[in-house]
Amino acid sequence: MFTQKRLPFLLLAMASLVLLISACSQPGSIGSTPQSSLSVGQVLQKSAASMKQLKSSHVELQSTTNTQTSGGTVSTGTTTTTVPSKIDLTIKGSGDQQLPDQEQMNLTLNNSTNLAEILQGDKVYIKNQKGQWYVLNKSALQGQVGNPFSGVTIDQNTLLGMLQHVKITDNGDQNLNGQSLRHITAQLDKDALRQLLNANAQLKNSLGVANTDSVLNNTKSFLSTVDVWIDETNFYVHRTELKINLDADTSSLGKGAPTSVKSNTDTIVDLSKFNDAVTITPPTNAIPTDNISTALGTTNIP
Repeated sequence: MFTQKRLPFLLLAMASLVLLISACSQPGSIGSTPQSSLSVGQVLQKSAASMKQLKSSHVELQSTTNTQTSGGTVSTGTTTTTVPSKIDLTIKGSGDQQLPDQEQMNLTLNNSTNLAEILQGDKVYIKNQKGQWYVLNKSALQGQVGNPFSGVTIDQNTLLGMLQHVKITDNGDQNLNGQSLRHITAQLDKDALRQLLNANAQLKNSLGVANTDSVLNNTKSFLSTVDVWIDETNFYVHRTELKINLDADTSSLGKGAPTSVKSNTDTIVDLSKFNDAVTITPPTNAIPTDNISTALGTTNIP
């Protein structure tokens, strides 16, 4: 089970990931491959500029998160119980975005729960499992739901501060969905991931643990990578993949905290149909509410 705080609106972080690896590579800092006359830095900077001008695209989302904690306790009266916890979340999504502030997505959670979401301006429309639409002000959701392709708050100073914490690898040209695309990988160390998570609350919540700083400080093993696939004609990002794998001993965190945390996240966002016409029409029968749980029809989704 997972609470509504873990809803899968993870696309917001993807734009910041592209900006991150763009800022972390200067023109000519890494040599070009035999397949291209452009360096990694040149490709990334051209891509960052092109993505800022993007008006619309189709979106396909795949995400899996597996988090296990053990040793946490819950007190009820005079009784204290150890509660192991396990979260297995699979998300599939399909939709369209019209920048800067419109998008529509159909989402399937754990192959069983179907939801739909439309964003238009400061309004968010959610269709629950029963087929009923609700409408909320975006501000009422406190960052849990919003436009997944805008509103990124990472500034350039934050990105530049990550330069010494990122290793970039040029994988050359690869075929993806019938297209030849430049595949570039950025490996983040713990400090880079910490800065990225602290600047993106939605990405931070997606890990399923409350205190990510403490978890990162106590990791026994850690690997986080960001991969992008970019065409060298229009320099659009066709795919972004974020992977986070960590194993932490959190036994020193004090009473009630879990003694260990293991978390694996793999999120892939595919973009296509760049700048095609998109029509997004909100439902006319949506019921106003300021409670996300009311919109979903439950506080927990299996």
